[in-house]
Amino acid sequence: MKGNIFIASVVFIGILVFSACNREPENSNDGFYFDEKTFTSEWNEWKNKNIQNYSFTLVGKLPHWNFSRAILMYEYKVNIIVKNGVMDSFEYIGDVPYEDGGALILEPEFTSISDMYQKISDMAKEENEWWVQYSGDGGIISTMFKVKYDAQLHYITFFEPISKWKQDYIVDTTAHAVTISNLIVLDNK
Repeated sequence: MKGNIFIASVVFIGILVFSACNREPENSNDGFYFDEKTFTSEWNEWKNKNIQNYSFTLVGKLPHWNFSRAILMYEYKVNIIVKNGVMDSFEYIGDVPYEDGGALILEPEFTSISDMYQKISDMAKEENEWWVQYSGDGGIISTMFKVKYDAQLHYITFFEPISKWKQDYIVDTTAHAVTISNLIVLDNK
């Protein structure tokens, strides 16, 4: 008898868990996933460190529109030096992404760790507002902001916005992964 009650309880709990995992979204933003609590906590920890002078390597992609109006992405790797909290200089490693027919060098999309936190925060707010308003109108299924952090200094080491779209839905997007490495704290000179 006790064995039957145990089995019935396990089956009931399993059905509840399965139905919770496979439910349809109840709210219009249920398909937007961003761990804002962890993000804010890590950002505050980064601010509390008050690191103003540092260098880091950023790897990602920059959008470029060609004559056919398709979005192309320049892959890049760049070393950035930050002084007094703002980008002091940058140098691309390998190919240099240009715009305007090669007249101007494209600036990196993130110019400091604080700039990265701010831009991702702004992007998350815009994406959530967009999700609430438009997710039912298109082919998008979900969007997730995947973010990883350094455990000691609390800077972002990886960021990628990932969207899932309905089958056979064609989307031209600038979404891509960004990796931060080689962060070195510099002297306050």
